[in-house]
Amino acid sequence: MEIHSAPRTPSPAAEPVHPLVRLGDGPPLAVAHGAGGGIVANVGELAEHLPGRTLLGLDYPGVDGQIPQTPLTLDRLADDLVAATVAEGHDRFPLLGVSLGSAVAVTAALRHPERITALVLTVGFARPDAQSTAFARLYQDLALADREQDLARLLVLCSGSPGALAGIDDVDAAVAATVADGAGRHRALATHMDLVLRVDLSAADLAQVRQPSLVVGAGADRIVLPSSTRALAQAVPGARHVELPDAGHIFAGDEVAVWAGHVARFLDEHDR
Repeated sequence: MEIHSAPRTPSPAAEPVHPLVRLGDGPPLAVAHGAGGGIVANVGELAEHLPGRTLLGLDYPGVDGQIPQTPLTLDRLADDLVAATVAEGHDRFPLLGVSLGSAVAVTAALRHPERITALVLTVGFARPDAQSTAFARLYQDLALADREQDLARLLVLCSGSPGALAGIDDVDAAVAATVADGAGRHRALATHMDLVLRVDLSAADLAQVRQPSLVVGAGADRIVLPSSTRALAQAVPGARHVELPDAGHIFAGDEVAVWAGHVARFLDEHDR
């Protein structure tokens, strides 16, 4: 395991750190995004529903389409995010993680407990389950074979909810839009999936979390099993668990508003 319970200094730089992304206005909420995503892609809509917060995050290496020179690690991603947020002038702040970013958030809380005031772990997991393992490996295989059309079909099929799929009238257009959004970056983003497959937060690690925590799950998640997010909530001491029963892995539309409501109420109560 690469997690340590004691505060640590930031890891030595091995890759250039992207500029800090800022969304919104108000007290800080640091954000760790999911594999294959980015700050704007994962929480851009959320920021619109949290008008009293500034969301701050770093895009992971690979989001810019450049293949990272060294493997990603939870420690490095956590240290970089904390260091960048502190450099912005925030000594203490809550941290929201999405999917893989939930493991980054837990790592940050354990390595920098003096900095993190509260955690929001969204569609997260302690270790890859059968569903997320199959998804990550298939993503890697398709990306490395430059099968962008097939990879786009996988993302359209798995990312949203059944309700979102039911609302798609033209699947080919949705696939084409997803290919365009990837813009040839999937080989670089496949490195995120390598980290997904290496996540291993033990029960002992999670038991050391001392920050108030909210775990948000998706009942129709087809990337991370809903049971994995429920297990994460059970393993974090005192965590509050809420689940959007019809939501898929990527929240959209009204689901974002519901997510934001849970986040806002939790932070109003616990971000002191």
